[in-house]
Amino acid sequence: MKGTILLLSGTSEGPLLTRALLDAGFRVRATVTRLEARNNLFGSLLDAIEVEVCGFTEQSLIEYLARGEIALVLDATHPFAVRITRIAQSVCKRMQIPYVRYERPDWAPPAGTYFAESYLAAAAMLPSLGARVLLTIGVKQLKHFAPLQGRVTMYARILPSPVSLRQALEAGFAAENLVHQRPPFSIEQNRELFRRYNVDVLVTKASGREGGVVEKVTAARELAMKVLMIRRPEPASPDGVTTIEDAVRACQMLMGE
Repeated sequence: MKGTILLLSGTSEGPLLTRALLDAGFRVRATVTRLEARNNLFGSLLDAIEVEVCGFTEQSLIEYLARGEIALVLDATHPFAVRITRIAQSVCKRMQIPYVRYERPDWAPPAGTYFAESYLAAAAMLPSLGARVLLTIGVKQLKHFAPLQGRVTMYARILPSPVSLRQALEAGFAAENLVHQRPPFSIEQNRELFRRYNVDVLVTKASGREGGVVEKVTAARELAMKVLMIRRPEPASPDGVTTIEDAVRACQMLMGE
C-alpha cells in the first residue's frame, strides 16, 4: 500500500479520482466543506476512505499537514475556488509536500454567448439583457446580484439544504424565487425549468462539462434565451492536470512509484 493522499474535493470528480487512486494502491483521505457533499458525493466510498467535513485556512492547513500523515496533496476543488487552491499551493511549497492540481477542462460556449469577468460585472450587465433571469452560480455569489432586486425579476437555483436556503434569504432573495434542486440536470430538465419560470436570461459560470454547463447552455439556446457566462479566474496553479489518468500518474511520479 502506498502513502496517504489528501484529496481536497467537493466536485463530481472527487469520487472518480478516489476510485482511480485506490485502484492504483494509494490510501486516500478526502475533505469537503459541506456535510451534504460528504454524503452525496462519497456515500458509496465511506467504507473505503475517510472523508472529513472541514474548510482550511492557511494556518489550519499547516497544522493539519504538520501531523505527518499526508504524503501528497491532490487539489481537486472547483475552478472558481481560487482561495483554497492558492493556500494549498503555498503551504505545500513551504512544507515541501508534493502538490498536484487537478482542474477540469474549460468549455467554449457557442457564438452569441455574453461574457463577464466577475460576478459584479455580470450584475452590471444584466438589466440590459433581459427582464427575467435565472441565476445558476452557487448560493454564495447571490449577494452580488441583490442590488438588482426590483429592477429585474431574478430566480436562483440552489441546493436543497437548510444552509443554502439561509444564505439565499440573507442575500435578499424571496423564498418563492428560489428553486431547490440537486444536480446533475439533463437538457430536458433545464429546458422544463426555464419554461416554467419564463426566464429570458441564464447566468452561469464557466464550470466545464463536468459542472453541467453544457446542458444548461444548450437548453437555453434552444429556447432562444440569452446566456451570460462568468469567466474562470486565472488558474492559481498553471501546471495542473486535466484528466483523472494524468492526476494518478502525477501522484505516482511525485511519490516515487
